[in-house]
Amino acid sequence: MNEGYKELAAAIIKQCLWDYREALRSHDIISTLECEQFLRSEWFSFMSDMNGERLIKMMREEFA
Repeated sequence: MNEGYKELAAAIIKQCLWDYREALRSHDIISTLECEQFLRSEWFSFMSDMNGERLIKMMREEFA
């Protein structure tokens, strides 16, 4: 992936994690599920070498 695509992928993931944090904080079930669906998706795996399940677990522990 060239630099422009890497920056775009990073921005998408960063926005998802911000949205996920806000959804967890506000107990917005639909947005929470949408973010988790993205973090478990092939699209997320393509854009990142991070573990989506681990991110979900870490974020949920932060708001437990």
